[in-house]
Amino acid sequence: MSTIIGCTLPDPYYSTVESIRDELVETFGVDEYANPFPHFTLYPLGDDVDITAVVTAVEEATEDRCPFTVHTDGIGLFPQNVVWLPVAKSPELAGLQSDVVRAVESFGPPPVPYYEPHRWFPHVGFAVGEDDEQTGDIVEFLLDYDLEWEFTVDNVTITRPPAEGEKYEVMASIDL
Repeated sequence: MSTIIGCTLPDPYYSTVESIRDELVETFGVDEYANPFPHFTLYPLGDDVDITAVVTAVEEATEDRCPFTVHTDGIGLFPQNVVWLPVAKSPELAGLQSDVVRAVESFGPPPVPYYEPHRWFPHVGFAVGEDDEQTGDIVEFLLDYDLEWEFTVDNVTITRPPAEGEKYEVMASIDL
């Protein structure tokens, strides 16, 4: 598991993602999503980073940033059957991610290379399917939802799993 620097969704979308995730667990028996806070990741770091230093770096990187609007729609898939909601990469969102990456990349590389600014696909995770067939069923299930959303991004939140246990916890939330 990783330290996650991301943006949590506002309600009602936060609650909607929680409900969808709960339905996916109940309907398909998938594991609960590792990070329970509905968000899209700007950049992940290892779980052994100095949180105080990371918070300071993110605060400095975002001090001149203002809230902005993003759009979502559709369903995406990553290898290993990860099902997600795409977040359109606007100039404001790309700029925020780039600023955060520059501020924290000295703390270590991301656990996976897909968070470099030129490779980044902003997304909200829904579930990890056990196999291709189950993943297809999950996608079909999600097609019944209206996932065309527009909301304001007004925070950067840092979460990480505790030393003991599996659930993530919020370490800091920085207002834009």
